[in-house]
Amino acid sequence: MKIPIYNQRSEAVGGIYITELTALGKDAATMNRLGTHRDDFYIFLILTKGKAIMECDMIDVKTSAQSIVIIKPFQIHAPKFVSPDAAGYYIGVAPFLIPNNCAAVFQNLKITDQAHKIDKLQRKDLLETIGLLHRAFETITVNKTAIVNGFFTALIYRFVNLYSESDRSLSEHKNQSAQIYANFKQLISNTTFLESPSFFAQKLNITTSHLNYCVNASTGKSVTYWLQNAMILEAQRFLYYTEYDAKEIAFMLGFEDHTYFSRLFKKVTGETPLAFRLKFRE
Repeated sequence: MKIPIYNQRSEAVGGIYITELTALGKDAATMNRLGTHRDDFYIFLILTKGKAIMECDMIDVKTSAQSIVIIKPFQIHAPKFVSPDAAGYYIGVAPFLIPNNCAAVFQNLKITDQAHKIDKLQRKDLLETIGLLHRAFETITVNKTAIVNGFFTALIYRFVNLYSESDRSLSEHKNQSAQIYANFKQLISNTTFLESPSFFAQKLNITTSHLNYCVNASTGKSVTYWLQNAMILEAQRFLYYTEYDAKEIAFMLGFEDHTYFSRLFKKVTGETPLAFRLKFRE
């Protein structure tokens, strides 16, 4: 039986979706209908009231107000328990919007540390920033995408500050597949994502087939997928944040043939570079 992978909601604005969960306990029935699944985007659950348990990669992540739970892209997860009085916010974010330094903090978290209490000193500012993001998302206005993105950028660094205060994320004992996947991800950069899987296997002193096995066991995706994903994320950032055309971006990413880049971008994302840009521009 395949574990389903879900995409971000169509209502997302510039790759960001946020909704207030005023009756999370009642919404649990809807959440449970999704069953055990993966999402191809980041999820940030902010619990302002009540308690919840999220099963994540076979581990129970327990949390209670006031706290945050991060679900990384492609983690297998499902809600296990939500108290009737639970409430808070759900934020879904396209991976290309997470700065690399922030993504590194989140990716290094061990599963039990993906739930984090909101420090009393940071609570007021963090919840105010979430409120501003939510209001901007719900408001019809000119430059809405830019405004939503601006508030999210402020929020993501507040999250990073919160999680960075704990060094527990570095102490996890990982199984071999997870450790190899983590090491592989650390090797991927904008100077290596065009390399072959064998390049990374050699760096890790293992066979290419074993690298593929470990990466697939940890994520359900192949090494080639993650190399293409890294390239696509960087391309999406150029398309979103700059005015470079597809040809210029292709050359900056290391492609000698810009038409091949455009074909690969469409094959992976289902849309051309220009269509992607237009979708996220007002």
